[in-house]
Order: sequence, then C-alpha cells, then structure tokens
Amino acid sequence: MAQGTGVSLHDRAVLNSESTAAHGAVSTFDADAAALTRPTVATGAVGFRALKSTSDFATVGNDAWDALISASTRRLYGNNEVIYLQEEPAQHLHFVMSGHVRLSYVLDDGSAILYAILPVGASFGELGVFDGGVHCDMATGIGATIVGSLSAAKFNELCGRFPQLQDCIAHLIARRYRSYVDLTRLMSLKTLHGRVAQALLRLADGLGSKEDYDGHAVPRIGPMVTQADIGLMARGARGSVNRTLKAWERAGWVVSRDRAILIVDRRALETVAMEQDCDG
Repeated sequence: MAQGTGVSLHDRAVLNSESTAAHGAVSTFDADAAALTRPTVATGAVGFRALKSTSDFATVGNDAWDALISASTRRLYGNNEVIYLQEEPAQHLHFVMSGHVRLSYVLDDGSAILYAILPVGASFGELGVFDGGVHCDMATGIGATIVGSLSAAKFNELCGRFPQLQDCIAHLIARRYRSYVDLTRLMSLKTLHGRVAQALLRLADGLGSKEDYDGHAVPRIGPMVTQADIGLMARGARGSVNRTLKAWERAGWVVSRDRAILIVDRRALETVAMEQDCDG
C-alpha cells in the first residue's frame, strides 16, 4: 500500500488506465464517436541496426549495440497494458522497439500526470536501474507496442565490457532530470492556455516527428497522442483542451490533419507559454 493512502499501487494503476480509456479521446478536434474505440496499430518492426540510429545509444559502436540487443528480451504489450508500476523495484532497462510508451506519475487518488510519450528508440526505466531503487513513474503501452528489456545485472556487466554504454546512460539521466525540471515549470503555469501550449511543445519535441505543411516541415503530434493525454499533462479536462485547440486552429497556430496535430506557428505557442510564465 502507498503510504498515507488506502489505495494500493495496483488499484491506482487500474484507476489511471480506466480513467484514460474513459476519456478515450482522439487527437482530432471534431472526431466522431467511433474514433474513441479505434485501435492504434503498432508500426512495423524496426531492424535492429536501423533502430540504433534513433536510440539513446546511437553513439556506441556496433559491437556494443549488438551485445545490448543480444542480451535483451522482447515483449509485445497491448493498449494501456502496464509495463511496470510506479514504486516497483527497478530490475530492467527498457527501450521502445515499435509503437509508443506512455510515462505517467500516479497520485494517491488514482489520477495521473502524464510525463512523456516515448517514440521508437527511446529508453526508459533507467533511473531505478542506475541507483538500484524503484521506478518513480508508471509505464504503459500505447496501442500494440514492442518493448526490449535488459536486466540491470546484465547491463552493468555490459558496461564493464563497453564503457561507452555508461556515457550514454549518464547523458540519458541528465536529459531526464532536465525534462523533470521543465515539467515542474509546466505544472506551475497558472492558466490552461499556457499549460496546453507548453504541453504541445513538450510532446512535439519529445516525439521528434515532422510533416510537410505549405512547403515547410513542421512539428507533428501523431494520433497516438489523445486530447486526454494532453489534458493529463496540462492538468485540464479534455473538453477544455478541445476548445483551446479549436481556438488555436482558427487562429492558424495549429492544424488538425488525419487525427494528428501540426504545429504551424510554434512561436505563437511559445509566446503564450512564456507570457503565462512571466505573469506567474
């Protein structure tokens, strides 16, 4: 049981999954009800060497990468299936091989704050592995997701053979820490508009996807990100997020295309977030 609450970690995870499914929601601004239950299909399996170029271990040699892959196991997770629970002992380093992974912090009442949505190649679970502690967040699959996992003991053994792996994990932890600081700033913004603007920028930067719009490559937040996800990150109801996105679409700041969100005026969103930060 979590300290100070009668809600177990498992129950909190279930509450969070049910809450996300209930909000269900879609990333288009005017989607039909059928989209609420439309399954997300995982991307095709990525070749192991091709995966290296997009991973947090892109700078290591091929021998180190091959050893990392050979020592890992792979598992397919369903939509909203728990990969690990918050406060569970951290025994494995994980990385996304196909699909996407949602990282959330579960509060004592079962509600959640969305921390990040990870694309193919991203690693997670490294903090607990590094210090031999517990997971400080909860990880769940989005759609059908293939996750590679490597035991902490095996990873430490490989670090002895390939020191460059230690450098990669150190840089990953530094980026994670900086990201936590940025999330704290996002949560401190007083208005929903400011928080939604910052959430969109955070998600777009984390996913790293681009799409052509009017002859320019603009940030793209794919349909795996729902308005409920944006609300969980921005601390707002889905309906409020929907109204905000519609207003920004009318202003020409964002565009809805094929259930994805295109950020066509990044500076406008940055200005909204910055103004709210300064007002605070």
